[in-house]
Amino acid sequence: VIPKSLTIEEVFDDHVVYNVDGQLYRADYTLDDKNNPIYSDPKKVMSTKIFKAMESLSMENRRTILDNALNTHLNLAENEHLWIEDMTETEVIYNHNHQSFKSTYVIAENGVVTFGEPVKVARQVIYTTIESLRETYSEIIQEAGKRNAVKDAARVKKILELCQELLSSELEPDEKKTKEAMKEAAATLEWLKLQEAMKTEDGIEFPSAAYAYVPDVEASSGWKLRLWEDLDKKVTRAQLGRAAAALSPGGFRGQKVQIPAADLPAVKRKIRAGYRQLGVEEEDIPRWVKETMTREYLMSYVPLTEAKFDKGRATVIVIKPGFNSDKSRYYPAEMLKRDFKVFEGQKMFADHPTEEEDKALPERSIKNTSWVAVLKDVSVDEAGVVTGVAEIIEPWLMTKLATLRDKKLLSEMGISINAVGTASKSTIDGTETLVIEELTGARSVDFVTEPGAGGTVTFYESGRSQDVDLVELPGLRERRPDLVKLIEAEVRAEITKEVKKAVENEELIKEKDEQITTLTKERDDLKEAAEKAVREKAIAEAQATIKDAVAEAELPDAAKERLLERFKNAESADGIAEAITSEVDYIAKLSEAGKVKGLGPSAPEGNKEADRKAFKESLKLSNPEYTEEQLDAAVAGR
Repeated sequence: VIPKSLTIEEVFDDHVVYNVDGQLYRADYTLDDKNNPIYSDPKKVMSTKIFKAMESLSMENRRTILDNALNTHLNLAENEHLWIEDMTETEVIYNHNHQSFKSTYVIAENGVVTFGEPVKVARQVIYTTIESLRETYSEIIQEAGKRNAVKDAARVKKILELCQELLSSELEPDEKKTKEAMKEAAATLEWLKLQEAMKTEDGIEFPSAAYAYVPDVEASSGWKLRLWEDLDKKVTRAQLGRAAAALSPGGFRGQKVQIPAADLPAVKRKIRAGYRQLGVEEEDIPRWVKETMTREYLMSYVPLTEAKFDKGRATVIVIKPGFNSDKSRYYPAEMLKRDFKVFEGQKMFADHPTEEEDKALPERSIKNTSWVAVLKDVSVDEAGVVTGVAEIIEPWLMTKLATLRDKKLLSEMGISINAVGTASKSTIDGTETLVIEELTGARSVDFVTEPGAGGTVTFYESGRSQDVDLVELPGLRERRPDLVKLIEAEVRAEITKEVKKAVENEELIKEKDEQITTLTKERDDLKEAAEKAVREKAIAEAQATIKDAVAEAELPDAAKERLLERFKNAESADGIAEAITSEVDYIAKLSEAGKVKGLGPSAPEGNKEADRKAFKESLKLSNPEYTEEQLDAAVAGR
């Protein structure tokens, strides 16, 4: 069997340990006169990396043993990190969550490690060229490991081999060569840090954007709940379903994912956002990722500082992702990139409506003198910043904006949305807030002179039961029970109508099914009768042809009867001619076999006739079916 992989694990003075398809083997060796190794038969060894007596452990073996033992000893969580910075035969210095510790250790004969009490230490770096190279070499290994795989693996491999050559040399390294290697290593490290970390699943490398849970964008091992099916389809409903199932009590295929409680709301929110991106209705989203949703009034102020003006048009920022001014609302970038089109074509007014105006006419009026512009060409960038072009219809506003620009006072005026959306409670950057998950509609986008997150929001929180865009079912039941009853009555009537229609359809389907069954049977009976008639006609015609052919054949009656019996059910005369010929040939061979030969000279002529008659009579007795012609032929062939 040809191995798929073979790697050398350790080389010692008298033996070597190597890995063949995951199994470790040890083989002793000696060197011949030409320094070629001669190996003994290999023996399997355990995978503890302890390949010989403890006093002969290499430093690389010790590092592997200590690394595994420290992870177990400290009982690391999935999002914790640890690596060994330095070590001697009795002490180890390791970094745990960006803090360095020093501890003594002892490795027992059975490989069990016992650690002393750890002490915090401050790391000091001696900046010699060779030490800097060693440090950079270690960082390259760490960075490459974080990224799992890199686009230019050959580049990384080349610099690692060069570093290994210099760092493992027993001779004093060449200073010039070391500096050149250090320069290349530093460039490679810088390049590595710019590469996006990737995680390989099912043979495909996925970026962090493909996952719902990414605690550390640089540590792909901690990423969980992949939402992309592949690099082309990206987010699919099937993959979202698998992620949602992994959060259910039973897990996905029995595997329940473990997510810290503090991070769980954001993870569920990202999965819900994926469903909405695909147009999945709210009621069809799995309950494992749902949260209590409320409808909220939305306002977000952006000063006109970055606005651009040209011939009665103003390019303005409508809304930016992140918190609003008082951090009561949080607008995710992905949500704005999905729902930004609700602002397209919105009327723009000078100031938000007053409480009385909003109660009287929430949608505003085109007769209102404060209607000053229309928002068009709304777009969003990669960061989630929504912009649009305000087509200004009131000359006085354009004059005012120009004056503010010239006097560098544009920061005193801004754009504020007047919209409605659905939200869930969450904690963002330590702040409890409402995360807006969907923009369900916009009423207007207005020019205002101050952030609109104060009194107006307070009004809507207290008066949301009067606002048709914000009212929830409990408030509607309290304020308009008559309306709720009317809606419920209409729903019941509609359901009754649909049920009645369904019953009628079911009865109609049953009736049609019975008709289909009857017609199918009639069709099958007719088809069977037609096929029978055709078959009987074919048999009759075939039998007539067969009988005629047999009757005309020069065969004994017994032979003819055998042929008729053989072909009595034939639906075709095919093969009868060959059968007759075969029968004739058979009888001819019998006749030939009946001749008696080699009995000496023929009898005198006078006795031949008597012999022929006697022979004929004998044949007639043994073959009563033979005709006179056949008997004569048989006698003549004697």
